[in-house]
Amino acid sequence: MSDSTSLSSAPMEERSSLSLEQQAQQLPAEVSKKRRFSDGWKLLVCIVIVLVGALGSSLVQTDGGNVQVTDLKIAGKHGATVTADLFRPKDATPENKAPMVIVSPGFQRTKETQVSNSLELARRGFVTLVVDPYNQGESSSQHPDDGDTAVVAAIDYVTDHLDTFNYVDEDRIGITGHSAGGTAVRTAANKYGKKVDDALEAAKDPDSEGGTTITDGERKRAEDLDKISAVFISGWLKNLNDKKFAHVHSNMALGYARYDEGGYRNINGDGDLRDAPEALSMVNSGLKKQDQVDRIEIGRGYGDIDKGTYRVAYNDETLHPLQPLTPSAIGSILEFFDDTLDAPVKMDSGNQTWWLKEVFNLISLIGGIAMLFPLTRMLLRTRYFAPVAQALPTVPKRPRGKEAAKFWAFFVLSAAIAFFTFMPLANLSQDVFYDAANKVSTWFFPARMVNSVVLWAIVNGIVGLILFYITRDKSTYARGERARAWGITMGRRTFWRTLLLAFILLFVYFSVLSIVYLAFHSDYRFLVVASRPLTLRWFLVALMYVPAMFIFYLANSIRAGVGTRYSDTPKWQTYLIAALANSVGLAMIFVIQYSVFAATGTVHWTDDWLYVNMLQSILPMMILLPILNKMFYANTGRAWLGPLVIAPIFITMSLGGSVAYIPSLA
Repeated sequence: MSDSTSLSSAPMEERSSLSLEQQAQQLPAEVSKKRRFSDGWKLLVCIVIVLVGALGSSLVQTDGGNVQVTDLKIAGKHGATVTADLFRPKDATPENKAPMVIVSPGFQRTKETQVSNSLELARRGFVTLVVDPYNQGESSSQHPDDGDTAVVAAIDYVTDHLDTFNYVDEDRIGITGHSAGGTAVRTAANKYGKKVDDALEAAKDPDSEGGTTITDGERKRAEDLDKISAVFISGWLKNLNDKKFAHVHSNMALGYARYDEGGYRNINGDGDLRDAPEALSMVNSGLKKQDQVDRIEIGRGYGDIDKGTYRVAYNDETLHPLQPLTPSAIGSILEFFDDTLDAPVKMDSGNQTWWLKEVFNLISLIGGIAMLFPLTRMLLRTRYFAPVAQALPTVPKRPRGKEAAKFWAFFVLSAAIAFFTFMPLANLSQDVFYDAANKVSTWFFPARMVNSVVLWAIVNGIVGLILFYITRDKSTYARGERARAWGITMGRRTFWRTLLLAFILLFVYFSVLSIVYLAFHSDYRFLVVASRPLTLRWFLVALMYVPAMFIFYLANSIRAGVGTRYSDTPKWQTYLIAALANSVGLAMIFVIQYSVFAATGTVHWTDDWLYVNMLQSILPMMILLPILNKMFYANTGRAWLGPLVIAPIFITMSLGGSVAYIPSLA
């Protein structure tokens, strides 16, 4: 029997000790050709998956072609810019003007996270303009002398360009925003309402057109200063009082999650709107003194829509970050704007399709990441990149007895360190990265909330390497072979080839993502975990964060690739162990936060609750990270390629949705 025939029939465990280059050379030609052919097909299938997801997302987003979605760049003050998506129903024309709703996300969110509201409003015939707040998404930093929000910039842009927006009914313009976006729309409504009040006060001057009497013309000109007809404040109750609504002349609604984690900040210390003083101020702001109430009936309308005094409160049973994803909360917004602006398309508020877009975006995300692996194998089979892969080390058996006890003890220790260091290091980041923490534009780590993870990643990366060295059975390999077997050594030329291979993979990944966005106005995402096209400023910012956090990704690659690889354990169990080891510490923060919340009505971490909320986007990546690292390690026998590829992807995911005080590139 020939050597090649023996090899082709050998167990996979024996063949895995050879590098990909050796395998390609020693396998029969037809077997090697089949593998290359198989990876080519897998790559093609992954690309098809990406395109299917993007096409499906586009069809849902455009309501099957009934809505046109385009991006806009709006000029703000002092050279600042606001990016926005415009949803224009095809039936909105100069002859058939439609109402408009301007939408704003909250802190740490981009315009795409409001697609549930934007899309559903557009399906009902509303022209919808959803913005990235200043310092978020692709909107620029805000000039220190500008106190207006992106919502104000959008309102001014629309009302100053009604010749362009000639398909919008200027008498039916509404605004809504969630969380920080909620206070932004309340502030905007008060700002424009004050212009009306100031103009009416000026009309009482003896030297005015009608003397001390306000003429019809003066009243009309004053009222024309406020183009906002309806305001929906979502997810914000803090500090609302009579003064905050004193100048609002628009119909108004307040939607608040019954179990909002920030409810402890409210006067009553919870999210119940029925007797909340803040909600009562909103409702009573539209009523005459004799009609004012001391208790609110949820969902009941108070006041008069035609007079702009209509008020209603909604109290959906959900959590703060889930409010834009809760069908009943979305339905509240739809019902309010239908009542106040008259939706051109009558549709039940429960008829919602936005979640299908999330599913299709997830499909694209899966395909976009999955395509990296057949592409990697195809490139590793070329002569130039073949040295990047080396023989996989001998696979040890899983630890037993004392070694197993030692393994699980250090497993718990690692999780405990991740748990106990997160909050202290998140708070320390406010001192280390002082400018970003205080909203000062800077090129020194400008992403305010991502900075809370930087120190944690550095500390836990170093701890991870130390624990790996302590717990790894050093008798498996000779002293001189350990570093090579652990996949951390390579020659200089091989290192540069590894870097080049990582660059090619990243270039392909972001190029396909950009093409998908240009063609379908869709990216890779699922809920708050999102991979967006890489722009120049985020590329420059990533050049700072990736090196700073790389040690964590490398440590994870070593621990996942080498430390959870056993010959007598099903592969899926090793992947599960690696995923748990990397995520259980942070997951415990969630468990404690919401267990205490459920038991007491107040979250465990109060002042730091936004750091806990941030883990919603980080934790899924922490679960996926060791799985991807193990897959890259299996392809190369080294721990380097995985983190070189995954770190830029995951870090730009975190940066893309973060508040970042980046100086203008202009």
